[in-house]
Amino acid sequence: MASVSTAEFVGTDTSAQTSNPSASDYSGRVLDAESPAGQHFAALASLTGLPMFCCDSSTGEVLAHPEMTRVPVPPLAGQAPIASGEQFAVTEPESGVLQYALRLPTTDGSCLVAMGYALSSSDVQPVEVVMAAAESDWSQADFDAWLESTPHISRTLLERMLTLAVGELDHGELESSMLLEVEELTHQLQQTYEEISLLHSLTHNMQISRTPLELAEICVDRIESIIASVGTAVWIEQDDEDGRSVLVKGDLPFDETGMARLISEFELHDWSRPVVKNNIQGTLLGSDFPGLESLVIVPIAEGSNRSGWILSCNRQDGEEFGTVEANLLHSLATILGTHVRNIDLYEQHQELLIGFVRSLVSTLDAKDPYTRGHSERVALIGRRLGEEFNLPEEDLHNIYLSGLLHDIGKIGVDDQILQKPGKLTDEEYRAIQEHPMMGYKILKELRNLHQVLPGVRNHHESYNGKGYPDGLAGEEIPLMARILAVADSFDAMGSDRPYRQGMPTEKIEEIFERGSGEQWDARVINSYFAAREDIRNICESYSMSSCFVVPAGQMKKD
Repeated sequence: MASVSTAEFVGTDTSAQTSNPSASDYSGRVLDAESPAGQHFAALASLTGLPMFCCDSSTGEVLAHPEMTRVPVPPLAGQAPIASGEQFAVTEPESGVLQYALRLPTTDGSCLVAMGYALSSSDVQPVEVVMAAAESDWSQADFDAWLESTPHISRTLLERMLTLAVGELDHGELESSMLLEVEELTHQLQQTYEEISLLHSLTHNMQISRTPLELAEICVDRIESIIASVGTAVWIEQDDEDGRSVLVKGDLPFDETGMARLISEFELHDWSRPVVKNNIQGTLLGSDFPGLESLVIVPIAEGSNRSGWILSCNRQDGEEFGTVEANLLHSLATILGTHVRNIDLYEQHQELLIGFVRSLVSTLDAKDPYTRGHSERVALIGRRLGEEFNLPEEDLHNIYLSGLLHDIGKIGVDDQILQKPGKLTDEEYRAIQEHPMMGYKILKELRNLHQVLPGVRNHHESYNGKGYPDGLAGEEIPLMARILAVADSFDAMGSDRPYRQGMPTEKIEEIFERGSGEQWDARVINSYFAAREDIRNICESYSMSSCFVVPAGQMKKD
Protein backbone atom coordinates (compact mmCIF):
# COMPACT_ATOMS: atom_id res chain seq x y z
CA MET A 1 0.00 0.00 0.00
CA ALA A 2 1.21 3.54 -0.74
CA SER A 3 2.39 5.43 2.32
CA VAL A 4 0.22 8.23 3.66
CA SER A 5 1.56 11.51 4.98
CA THR A 6 1.02 12.20 8.66
CA ALA A 7 -0.44 15.55 7.65
CA GLU A 8 -3.52 13.74 6.50
CA PHE A 9 -4.42 12.75 10.08
CA VAL A 10 -6.07 14.98 12.64
CA GLY A 11 -4.32 15.00 16.01
CA THR A 12 -1.13 13.49 14.58
CA ASP A 13 1.47 12.23 17.09
CA THR A 14 4.57 11.04 15.22
CA SER A 15 6.14 9.74 18.45
CA ALA A 16 3.35 7.22 19.01
CA GLN A 17 4.63 3.68 18.30
CA THR A 18 1.79 1.53 19.62
CA SER A 19 -0.26 -0.88 17.53
CA ASN A 20 -3.13 -0.81 20.02
CA PRO A 21 -6.04 1.61 19.93
CA SER A 22 -6.87 3.85 22.80
CA ALA A 23 -8.80 2.25 25.64
CA SER A 24 -11.59 4.67 24.87
CA ASP A 25 -12.16 2.89 21.57
CA TYR A 26 -13.59 -0.11 23.46
CA SER A 27 -16.84 -0.30 25.43
CA GLY A 28 -16.79 -1.10 29.10
CA ARG A 29 -17.95 -4.68 28.44
CA VAL A 30 -15.45 -7.50 28.53
CA LEU A 31 -15.74 -10.79 26.67
CA ASP A 32 -15.43 -13.56 29.23
CA ALA A 33 -12.61 -15.83 28.04
CA GLU A 34 -14.22 -18.83 29.79
CA SER A 35 -17.64 -18.33 28.22
CA PRO A 36 -18.70 -20.29 25.10
CA ALA A 37 -18.29 -17.09 23.05
CA GLY A 38 -14.85 -16.38 24.53
CA GLN A 39 -13.59 -19.91 23.92
CA HIS A 40 -15.00 -19.90 20.38
CA PHE A 41 -13.38 -16.52 19.68
CA ALA A 42 -9.96 -17.69 20.88
CA ALA A 43 -10.25 -20.89 18.83
CA LEU A 44 -11.12 -18.97 15.64
CA ALA A 45 -8.18 -16.61 16.09
CA SER A 46 -5.85 -19.57 16.68
CA LEU A 47 -7.11 -21.63 13.73
CA THR A 48 -7.10 -18.81 11.14
CA GLY A 49 -4.27 -16.57 12.37
CA LEU A 50 -6.46 -13.63 11.34
CA PRO A 51 -6.73 -10.47 13.46
CA MET A 52 -10.16 -10.24 15.04
CA PHE A 53 -12.18 -8.17 17.44
CA CYS A 54 -15.46 -8.98 19.17
CA CYS A 55 -18.57 -6.91 18.53
CA ASP A 56 -22.11 -6.97 19.83
CA SER A 57 -24.02 -6.73 16.55
CA SER A 58 -27.18 -5.54 18.28
CA THR A 59 -25.52 -2.49 19.88
CA GLY A 60 -22.31 -1.99 17.86
CA GLU A 61 -20.21 -2.20 21.04
CA VAL A 62 -16.67 -3.54 20.77
CA LEU A 63 -15.81 -5.89 23.64
CA ALA A 64 -12.35 -6.17 25.12
CA HIS A 65 -10.70 -9.61 25.10
CA PRO A 66 -7.13 -10.85 25.71
CA GLU A 67 -6.90 -12.16 22.15
CA MET A 68 -7.68 -8.66 20.79
CA THR A 69 -4.63 -6.83 22.16
CA ARG A 70 -3.00 -6.60 18.74
CA VAL A 71 -6.16 -5.61 16.87
CA PRO A 72 -7.15 -1.94 16.78
CA VAL A 73 -10.68 -0.69 16.52
CA PRO A 74 -11.64 -1.00 12.85
CA PRO A 75 -11.22 2.19 10.86
CA LEU A 76 -14.45 1.55 8.94
CA ALA A 77 -17.95 2.02 10.22
CA GLY A 78 -20.62 -0.64 9.84
CA GLN A 79 -20.65 -4.41 10.34
CA ALA A 80 -20.59 -7.35 8.01
CA PRO A 81 -24.15 -8.67 7.75
CA ILE A 82 -24.56 -12.41 8.47
CA ALA A 83 -27.66 -13.94 6.94
CA SER A 84 -29.89 -16.09 9.12
CA GLY A 85 -28.61 -19.64 9.28
CA GLU A 86 -25.10 -18.71 8.12
CA GLN A 87 -22.09 -19.06 10.38
CA PHE A 88 -19.91 -16.41 8.73
CA ALA A 89 -19.95 -13.75 5.99
CA VAL A 90 -17.32 -11.94 3.90
CA THR A 91 -18.08 -8.53 2.33
CA GLU A 92 -16.20 -5.79 0.50
CA PRO A 93 -17.53 -2.51 1.92
CA GLU A 94 -14.67 -0.52 0.29
CA SER A 95 -12.47 -1.23 -2.68
CA GLY A 96 -9.65 -3.57 -1.79
CA VAL A 97 -10.89 -4.11 1.79
CA LEU A 98 -12.41 -7.43 2.88
CA GLN A 99 -14.55 -7.49 6.03
CA TYR A 100 -15.28 -10.88 7.69
CA ALA A 101 -17.68 -11.70 10.49
CA LEU A 102 -18.38 -15.01 12.30
CA ARG A 103 -21.14 -15.85 14.75
CA LEU A 104 -20.12 -16.60 18.34
CA PRO A 105 -22.20 -18.97 20.48
CA THR A 106 -23.93 -17.34 23.47
CA THR A 107 -26.16 -18.57 26.26
CA ASP A 108 -27.78 -15.26 27.23
CA GLY A 109 -29.43 -14.35 23.91
CA SER A 110 -26.88 -11.67 22.96
CA CYS A 111 -25.65 -11.33 19.35
CA LEU A 112 -21.85 -11.49 19.45
CA VAL A 113 -19.70 -11.74 16.34
CA ALA A 114 -15.98 -12.03 15.71
CA MET A 115 -14.94 -9.48 13.07
CA GLY A 116 -11.83 -8.42 11.23
CA TYR A 117 -10.41 -6.89 8.07
CA ALA A 118 -8.08 -8.03 5.30
CA LEU A 119 -6.73 -6.41 2.12
CA SER A 120 -7.36 -8.15 -1.18
CA SER A 121 -3.83 -7.36 -2.37
CA SER A 122 -0.68 -5.63 -1.25
CA ASP A 123 -0.91 -2.78 -3.79
CA VAL A 124 -4.42 -1.49 -3.07
CA GLN A 125 -4.79 2.10 -1.91
CA PRO A 126 -7.98 2.22 0.20
CA VAL A 127 -8.50 5.98 0.45
CA GLU A 128 -11.70 5.41 2.42
CA VAL A 129 -9.67 3.66 5.10
CA VAL A 130 -7.31 6.62 5.32
CA MET A 131 -10.20 9.00 5.72
CA ALA A 132 -11.93 6.84 8.34
CA ALA A 133 -8.73 6.62 10.36
CA ALA A 134 -8.29 10.37 10.22
CA GLU A 135 -11.84 10.93 11.39
CA SER A 136 -11.08 8.62 14.36
CA ASP A 137 -8.04 10.75 15.30
CA TRP A 138 -5.57 7.92 14.64
CA SER A 139 -1.89 8.76 14.55
CA GLN A 140 0.33 7.73 11.68
CA ALA A 141 1.84 5.09 13.98
CA ASP A 142 -1.60 3.63 14.71
CA PHE A 143 -2.46 3.51 11.05
CA ASP A 144 0.89 1.99 10.04
CA ALA A 145 0.47 -0.65 12.73
CA TRP A 146 -2.99 -1.47 11.44
CA LEU A 147 -1.64 -1.84 7.90
CA GLU A 148 1.17 -4.05 9.24
CA SER A 149 -1.22 -6.35 11.10
CA THR A 150 -3.77 -6.54 8.31
CA PRO A 151 -3.31 -9.66 6.16
CA HIS A 152 -3.30 -9.67 2.34
CA ILE A 153 -5.50 -12.45 1.01
CA SER A 154 -7.90 -13.07 -1.82
CA ARG A 155 -11.59 -13.29 -1.04
CA THR A 156 -11.76 -16.89 -2.32
CA LEU A 157 -8.89 -18.00 -0.09
CA LEU A 158 -10.34 -16.10 2.89
CA GLU A 159 -13.74 -17.75 2.51
CA ARG A 160 -12.12 -21.17 2.17
CA MET A 161 -10.02 -20.54 5.29
CA LEU A 162 -13.06 -19.48 7.30
CA THR A 163 -15.04 -22.47 6.04
CA LEU A 164 -12.31 -24.85 7.21
CA ALA A 165 -12.02 -23.10 10.58
CA VAL A 166 -15.76 -23.20 11.22
CA GLY A 167 -15.87 -26.85 10.15
CA GLU A 168 -13.02 -27.71 12.49
CA LEU A 169 -14.76 -25.97 15.37
CA ASP A 170 -18.05 -27.70 14.60
CA HIS A 171 -16.25 -31.02 14.53
CA GLY A 172 -14.51 -30.23 17.80
CA GLU A 173 -17.76 -29.16 19.44
CA LEU A 174 -19.45 -32.31 18.19
CA GLU A 175 -16.59 -34.39 19.50
CA SER A 176 -16.71 -32.58 22.86
CA SER A 177 -20.46 -33.07 23.00
CA MET A 178 -20.04 -36.75 22.24
CA LEU A 179 -17.34 -37.06 24.89
CA LEU A 180 -19.64 -35.44 27.43
CA GLU A 181 -22.40 -37.83 26.43
CA VAL A 182 -20.01 -40.77 26.73
CA GLU A 183 -18.92 -39.58 30.17
CA GLU A 184 -22.54 -39.19 31.22
CA LEU A 185 -23.43 -42.62 29.86
CA THR A 186 -20.37 -44.10 31.57
CA HIS A 187 -21.46 -42.53 34.84
CA GLN A 188 -25.00 -43.80 34.38
CA LEU A 189 -23.75 -47.28 33.49
CA GLN A 190 -21.48 -47.28 36.54
CA GLN A 191 -24.38 -46.14 38.69
CA THR A 192 -26.64 -48.81 37.22
CA TYR A 193 -23.95 -51.45 37.70
CA GLU A 194 -23.55 -50.49 41.36
CA GLU A 195 -27.32 -50.67 41.87
CA ILE A 196 -27.63 -54.04 40.13
CA SER A 197 -24.57 -55.33 42.01
CA LEU A 198 -26.13 -54.33 45.33
CA LEU A 199 -29.49 -55.88 44.46
CA HIS A 200 -27.73 -59.05 43.28
CA SER A 201 -25.66 -59.19 46.45
CA LEU A 202 -28.80 -58.95 48.57
CA THR A 203 -30.74 -61.58 46.64
CA HIS A 204 -27.67 -63.85 46.62
CA ASN A 205 -27.56 -63.65 50.43
CA MET A 206 -31.25 -64.26 51.07
CA GLN A 207 -30.65 -67.69 52.58
CA ILE A 208 -32.68 -68.45 55.68
CA SER A 209 -29.39 -68.79 57.57
CA ARG A 210 -28.70 -65.07 56.96
CA THR A 211 -30.21 -62.75 59.52
CA PRO A 212 -31.98 -59.54 58.45
CA LEU A 213 -29.20 -57.57 60.13
CA GLU A 214 -26.58 -59.21 57.90
CA LEU A 215 -28.50 -58.09 54.80
CA ALA A 216 -29.04 -54.67 56.37
CA GLU A 217 -25.26 -54.29 56.82
CA ILE A 218 -24.75 -54.93 53.09
CA CYS A 219 -27.33 -52.22 52.33
CA VAL A 220 -26.05 -49.55 54.67
CA ASP A 221 -22.43 -50.05 53.57
CA ARG A 222 -23.20 -49.43 49.90
CA ILE A 223 -26.22 -47.10 49.74
CA GLU A 224 -24.09 -44.05 50.55
CA SER A 225 -21.82 -44.52 47.52
CA ILE A 226 -24.73 -45.06 45.13
CA ILE A 227 -26.95 -42.10 46.01
CA ALA A 228 -24.29 -39.86 47.59
CA SER A 229 -26.16 -39.25 50.82
CA VAL A 230 -24.48 -37.74 53.87
CA GLY A 231 -26.09 -40.29 56.18
CA THR A 232 -28.04 -43.54 55.83
CA ALA A 233 -29.75 -45.71 58.42
CA VAL A 234 -31.47 -49.08 58.33
CA TRP A 235 -33.89 -49.78 61.18
CA ILE A 236 -34.86 -53.44 61.74
CA GLU A 237 -37.65 -54.32 64.17
CA GLN A 238 -36.74 -57.25 66.44
CA ASP A 239 -38.63 -59.49 68.80
CA ASP A 240 -36.02 -59.31 71.55
CA GLU A 241 -36.08 -56.94 74.51
CA ASP A 242 -34.22 -54.24 72.57
CA GLY A 243 -37.14 -53.91 70.21
CA ARG A 244 -35.06 -52.71 67.23
CA SER A 245 -31.60 -52.56 65.74
CA VAL A 246 -30.42 -49.46 63.88
CA LEU A 247 -27.40 -49.52 61.57
CA VAL A 248 -25.99 -46.12 60.58
CA LYS A 249 -23.44 -45.12 57.93
CA GLY A 250 -22.27 -41.53 57.63
CA ASP A 251 -23.65 -38.63 59.63
CA LEU A 252 -27.27 -38.18 60.62
CA PRO A 253 -28.43 -34.89 62.17
CA PHE A 254 -30.20 -36.81 64.95
CA ASP A 255 -29.70 -39.83 67.20
CA GLU A 256 -31.70 -43.05 67.33
CA THR A 257 -34.40 -41.46 69.44
CA GLY A 258 -34.58 -38.55 67.00
CA MET A 259 -34.96 -41.01 64.13
CA ALA A 260 -37.92 -42.62 65.86
CA ARG A 261 -39.42 -39.18 66.41
CA LEU A 262 -38.84 -38.24 62.76
CA ILE A 263 -40.57 -41.37 61.48
CA SER A 264 -43.50 -40.73 63.82
CA GLU A 265 -43.96 -37.37 62.05
CA PHE A 266 -45.18 -39.37 59.04
CA GLU A 267 -47.43 -41.71 60.97
CA LEU A 268 -50.39 -40.93 58.70
CA HIS A 269 -48.39 -41.17 55.47
CA ASP A 270 -49.52 -43.62 52.79
CA TRP A 271 -46.58 -46.02 52.96
CA SER A 272 -47.37 -47.54 49.59
CA ARG A 273 -45.00 -44.82 48.35
CA PRO A 274 -41.79 -43.42 49.88
CA VAL A 275 -41.49 -40.13 51.75
CA VAL A 276 -39.32 -37.70 49.74
CA LYS A 277 -38.66 -34.25 51.20
CA ASN A 278 -36.30 -31.57 49.86
CA ASN A 279 -35.52 -28.01 50.97
CA ILE A 280 -36.51 -28.81 54.55
CA GLN A 281 -34.57 -25.95 56.10
CA GLY A 282 -36.85 -23.06 56.89
CA THR A 283 -39.86 -25.33 57.40
CA LEU A 284 -41.50 -26.53 60.61
CA LEU A 285 -39.90 -29.94 60.09
CA GLY A 286 -36.52 -28.29 59.61
CA SER A 287 -36.88 -26.31 62.83
CA ASP A 288 -37.66 -29.51 64.75
CA PHE A 289 -34.67 -31.31 63.20
CA PRO A 290 -31.78 -28.84 62.78
CA GLY A 291 -29.33 -29.86 60.09
CA LEU A 292 -31.88 -31.86 58.14
CA GLU A 293 -31.99 -30.56 54.56
CA SER A 294 -33.53 -33.42 52.58
CA LEU A 295 -34.59 -37.01 53.18
CA VAL A 296 -36.04 -40.21 51.79
CA ILE A 297 -37.83 -42.72 54.03
CA VAL A 298 -39.08 -46.10 52.83
CA PRO A 299 -40.67 -48.90 54.87
CA ILE A 300 -39.11 -52.35 55.07
CA ALA A 301 -42.22 -54.36 54.39
CA GLU A 302 -43.71 -57.33 52.63
CA GLY A 303 -47.37 -56.75 51.98
CA SER A 304 -48.89 -55.39 55.16
CA ASN A 305 -46.09 -56.80 57.32
CA ARG A 306 -43.82 -53.86 58.15
CA SER A 307 -40.55 -54.69 59.89
CA GLY A 308 -38.45 -51.52 59.75
CA TRP A 309 -37.28 -48.51 57.74
CA ILE A 310 -34.51 -47.28 55.45
CA LEU A 311 -33.66 -43.59 55.67
CA SER A 312 -31.20 -41.44 53.71
CA CYS A 313 -30.73 -37.76 54.42
CA ASN A 314 -28.86 -34.79 52.94
CA ARG A 315 -27.18 -35.21 49.54
CA GLN A 316 -23.40 -34.79 49.46
CA ASP A 317 -23.59 -33.03 46.11
CA GLY A 318 -26.28 -30.58 47.20
CA GLU A 319 -28.76 -32.03 44.72
CA GLU A 320 -32.31 -33.02 45.60
CA PHE A 321 -33.61 -36.51 46.23
CA GLY A 322 -35.91 -37.74 43.47
CA THR A 323 -37.65 -40.80 42.12
CA VAL A 324 -34.36 -42.52 41.21
CA GLU A 325 -33.14 -42.54 44.81
CA ALA A 326 -36.59 -43.30 46.19
CA ASN A 327 -37.08 -46.25 43.82
CA LEU A 328 -33.67 -47.72 44.67
CA LEU A 329 -34.31 -47.53 48.41
CA HIS A 330 -37.78 -48.95 47.86
CA SER A 331 -36.31 -51.95 45.99
CA LEU A 332 -33.79 -52.57 48.78
CA ALA A 333 -36.50 -52.26 51.42
CA THR A 334 -38.72 -54.71 49.52
CA ILE A 335 -35.91 -57.28 49.42
CA LEU A 336 -35.24 -56.83 53.14
CA GLY A 337 -38.94 -57.01 53.92
CA THR A 338 -39.32 -60.19 51.89
CA HIS A 339 -36.33 -61.73 53.68
CA VAL A 340 -37.70 -60.84 57.11
CA ARG A 341 -41.07 -62.31 56.15
CA ASN A 342 -39.45 -65.47 54.74
CA ILE A 343 -37.57 -66.00 57.99
CA ASP A 344 -40.76 -65.49 59.95
CA LEU A 345 -42.61 -68.00 57.78
CA TYR A 346 -39.71 -70.43 57.99
CA GLU A 347 -39.71 -70.22 61.78
CA GLN A 348 -43.45 -70.82 61.83
CA HIS A 349 -42.96 -73.77 59.51
CA GLN A 350 -40.20 -75.11 61.72
CA GLU A 351 -42.45 -74.83 64.76
CA LEU A 352 -45.12 -76.83 62.95
CA LEU A 353 -42.54 -79.36 61.82
CA ILE A 354 -41.12 -79.71 65.30
CA GLY A 355 -44.64 -80.13 66.63
CA PHE A 356 -45.31 -82.86 64.10
CA VAL A 357 -42.03 -84.61 64.92
CA ARG A 358 -42.80 -84.37 68.61
CA SER A 359 -46.19 -85.96 68.03
CA LEU A 360 -44.52 -88.87 66.23
CA VAL A 361 -41.97 -89.26 69.02
CA SER A 362 -44.74 -89.13 71.62
CA THR A 363 -46.56 -91.88 69.73
CA LEU A 364 -43.42 -94.02 69.91
CA ASP A 365 -42.94 -93.20 73.60
CA ALA A 366 -46.49 -94.31 74.34
CA LYS A 367 -45.82 -97.58 72.51
CA ASP A 368 -42.47 -98.24 74.20
CA PRO A 369 -42.38 -96.46 77.61
CA TYR A 370 -39.01 -97.99 78.47
CA THR A 371 -37.35 -95.95 75.71
CA ARG A 372 -39.15 -92.73 76.61
CA GLY A 373 -36.74 -89.79 76.35
CA HIS A 374 -34.15 -91.85 74.45
CA SER A 375 -34.86 -90.22 71.09
CA GLU A 376 -34.58 -86.71 72.46
CA ARG A 377 -31.35 -87.41 74.26
CA VAL A 378 -29.90 -88.95 71.09
CA ALA A 379 -30.96 -85.80 69.23
CA LEU A 380 -29.25 -83.53 71.76
CA ILE A 381 -26.08 -85.65 71.89
CA GLY A 382 -25.98 -85.92 68.10
CA ARG A 383 -26.26 -82.18 67.73
CA ARG A 384 -23.44 -81.63 70.22
CA LEU A 385 -21.19 -84.09 68.35
CA GLY A 386 -22.01 -82.29 65.10
CA GLU A 387 -20.77 -79.04 66.60
CA GLU A 388 -17.32 -80.62 66.98
CA PHE A 389 -17.27 -80.98 63.19
CA ASN A 390 -18.02 -77.23 62.81
CA LEU A 391 -21.09 -78.03 60.76
CA PRO A 392 -23.40 -75.15 59.78
CA GLU A 393 -26.52 -74.48 61.81
CA GLU A 394 -28.81 -76.03 59.21
CA ASP A 395 -26.90 -79.33 59.34
CA LEU A 396 -26.95 -79.34 63.14
CA HIS A 397 -30.69 -78.83 63.10
CA ASN A 398 -31.14 -81.71 60.65
CA ILE A 399 -29.02 -83.99 62.85
CA TYR A 400 -31.23 -83.02 65.77
CA LEU A 401 -34.45 -83.82 63.87
CA SER A 402 -33.01 -87.10 62.61
CA GLY A 403 -32.06 -88.02 66.17
CA LEU A 404 -35.62 -87.40 67.30
CA LEU A 405 -36.94 -89.64 64.53
CA HIS A 406 -34.21 -92.27 64.29
CA ASP A 407 -36.33 -94.97 65.98
CA ILE A 408 -39.69 -93.95 64.52
CA GLY A 409 -39.79 -97.23 62.55
CA LYS A 410 -40.35 -99.08 65.82
CA ILE A 411 -43.98 -97.98 65.53
CA GLY A 412 -44.32 -100.91 63.11
CA VAL A 413 -42.68 -103.43 65.46
CA ASP A 414 -44.85 -105.71 67.58
CA ASP A 415 -45.39 -104.32 71.10
CA GLN A 416 -44.57 -107.67 72.66
CA ILE A 417 -41.15 -107.61 71.05
CA LEU A 418 -40.46 -104.03 72.09
CA GLN A 419 -41.56 -104.65 75.67
CA LYS A 420 -40.08 -108.12 76.08
CA PRO A 421 -38.05 -108.15 79.32
CA GLY A 422 -35.81 -111.03 78.33
CA LYS A 423 -33.43 -111.88 75.53
CA LEU A 424 -34.83 -111.67 72.02
CA THR A 425 -34.95 -114.65 69.69
CA ASP A 426 -33.23 -114.47 66.31
CA GLU A 427 -36.57 -113.92 64.63
CA GLU A 428 -37.50 -111.19 67.09
CA TYR A 429 -34.08 -109.56 66.61
CA ARG A 430 -34.60 -109.61 62.84
CA ALA A 431 -37.94 -107.87 63.39
CA ILE A 432 -36.20 -105.18 65.44
CA GLN A 433 -33.63 -104.77 62.67
CA GLU A 434 -36.43 -103.80 60.32
CA HIS A 435 -37.09 -100.53 62.14
CA PRO A 436 -34.53 -98.34 60.26
CA MET A 437 -36.04 -99.25 56.86
CA MET A 438 -39.55 -98.98 58.26
CA GLY A 439 -38.80 -95.50 59.59
CA TYR A 440 -37.27 -94.56 56.23
CA LYS A 441 -40.42 -95.70 54.40
CA ILE A 442 -42.66 -93.77 56.79
CA LEU A 443 -40.75 -90.52 56.33
CA LYS A 444 -39.54 -90.62 52.73
CA GLU A 445 -42.85 -89.34 51.35
CA LEU A 446 -42.68 -86.31 53.62
CA ARG A 447 -40.73 -83.76 51.57
CA ASN A 448 -40.02 -81.49 54.53
CA LEU A 449 -38.26 -84.35 56.33
CA HIS A 450 -36.22 -85.60 53.40
CA GLN A 451 -33.02 -84.21 54.94
CA VAL A 452 -33.27 -86.49 58.02
CA LEU A 453 -33.52 -89.77 56.09
CA PRO A 454 -29.78 -90.70 56.09
CA GLY A 455 -29.70 -90.71 59.89
CA VAL A 456 -32.99 -92.62 60.21
CA ARG A 457 -32.01 -95.32 57.69
CA ASN A 458 -28.32 -95.83 58.46
CA HIS A 459 -27.77 -95.17 62.17
CA HIS A 460 -27.22 -98.91 62.77
CA GLU A 461 -24.50 -99.28 60.12
CA SER A 462 -21.06 -100.32 61.43
CA TYR A 463 -17.86 -98.70 60.25
CA ASN A 464 -16.50 -102.19 59.39
CA GLY A 465 -19.48 -102.88 57.09
CA LYS A 466 -21.21 -105.43 59.36
CA GLY A 467 -24.18 -103.26 60.28
CA TYR A 468 -27.66 -102.98 58.81
CA PRO A 469 -29.82 -102.43 56.77
CA ASP A 470 -27.46 -101.71 53.84
CA GLY A 471 -24.16 -103.09 55.04
CA LEU A 472 -22.34 -99.84 54.30
CA ALA A 473 -18.75 -99.40 55.44
CA GLY A 474 -16.45 -96.49 56.31
CA GLU A 475 -17.05 -93.25 54.43
CA GLU A 476 -19.93 -94.88 52.53
CA ILE A 477 -22.01 -94.32 55.64
CA PRO A 478 -23.48 -90.78 55.68
CA LEU A 479 -21.80 -88.58 58.29
CA MET A 480 -25.18 -87.88 59.89
CA ALA A 481 -25.66 -91.62 60.44
CA ARG A 482 -22.12 -92.08 61.80
CA ILE A 483 -22.73 -89.29 64.33
CA LEU A 484 -26.13 -90.66 65.40
CA ALA A 485 -24.66 -94.18 65.70
CA VAL A 486 -22.35 -92.94 68.48
CA ALA A 487 -25.10 -90.86 70.12
CA ASP A 488 -27.56 -93.78 69.97
CA SER A 489 -25.03 -96.25 71.35
CA PHE A 490 -24.02 -93.95 74.22
CA ASP A 491 -27.59 -93.40 75.42
CA ALA A 492 -28.65 -97.02 74.82
CA MET A 493 -25.73 -98.44 76.81
CA GLY A 494 -26.18 -95.88 79.59
CA SER A 495 -29.97 -96.26 79.98
CA ASP A 496 -31.71 -98.71 82.29
CA ARG A 497 -33.75 -101.51 80.72
CA PRO A 498 -36.12 -104.00 82.37
CA TYR A 499 -33.60 -106.75 81.78
CA ARG A 500 -30.40 -104.80 82.74
CA GLN A 501 -28.99 -101.76 84.44
CA GLY A 502 -27.43 -98.95 82.42
CA MET A 503 -23.64 -99.01 82.11
CA PRO A 504 -21.50 -96.42 83.88
CA THR A 505 -19.92 -93.82 81.62
CA GLU A 506 -16.43 -95.18 82.20
CA LYS A 507 -17.47 -98.58 80.86
CA ILE A 508 -19.14 -97.00 77.83
CA GLU A 509 -15.98 -95.04 77.07
CA GLU A 510 -13.87 -98.21 77.25
CA ILE A 511 -16.17 -99.82 74.69
CA PHE A 512 -15.91 -96.72 72.49
CA GLU A 513 -12.12 -96.85 72.60
CA ARG A 514 -12.08 -100.54 71.63
CA GLY A 515 -14.65 -100.04 68.85
CA SER A 516 -13.13 -96.84 67.41
CA GLY A 517 -12.43 -97.38 63.72
CA GLU A 518 -14.14 -100.78 63.84
CA GLN A 519 -17.76 -100.35 64.86
CA TRP A 520 -17.76 -96.54 64.97
CA ASP A 521 -16.04 -93.80 62.99
CA ALA A 522 -12.86 -92.86 64.86
CA ARG A 523 -13.42 -89.15 64.14
CA VAL A 524 -16.84 -89.26 65.76
CA ILE A 525 -15.44 -91.12 68.77
CA ASN A 526 -12.76 -88.44 69.11
CA SER A 527 -15.52 -85.83 68.96
CA TYR A 528 -17.30 -87.61 71.78
CA PHE A 529 -14.25 -87.43 74.02
CA ALA A 530 -13.79 -83.76 73.17
CA ALA A 531 -17.39 -83.02 74.18
CA ARG A 532 -17.99 -85.68 76.83
CA GLU A 533 -18.49 -83.22 79.70
CA ASP A 534 -21.28 -81.47 77.75
CA ILE A 535 -22.78 -84.85 76.80
CA ARG A 536 -22.79 -86.03 80.42
CA ASN A 537 -24.51 -82.81 81.44
CA ILE A 538 -27.15 -83.34 78.74
CA CYS A 539 -27.97 -86.80 80.08
CA GLU A 540 -27.76 -85.88 83.78
CA SER A 541 -29.94 -82.77 83.46
CA TYR A 542 -32.54 -84.48 81.26
CA SER A 543 -35.71 -85.66 82.96
CA MET A 544 -39.10 -86.75 81.72
CA SER A 545 -40.77 -83.85 83.56
CA SER A 546 -38.55 -81.29 81.84
CA CYS A 547 -38.13 -82.83 78.42
CA PHE A 548 -38.18 -80.36 75.59
CA VAL A 549 -37.54 -79.97 71.89
CA VAL A 550 -34.73 -77.55 71.09
CA PRO A 551 -35.38 -75.44 68.02
CA ALA A 552 -32.56 -74.66 65.59
CA GLY A 553 -29.96 -72.27 66.90
CA GLN A 554 -30.38 -72.86 70.66
CA MET A 555 -27.71 -75.49 71.23
CA LYS A 556 -24.75 -73.62 69.82
CA LYS A 557 -21.36 -74.39 71.24
CA ASP A 558 -20.00 -71.70 73.56
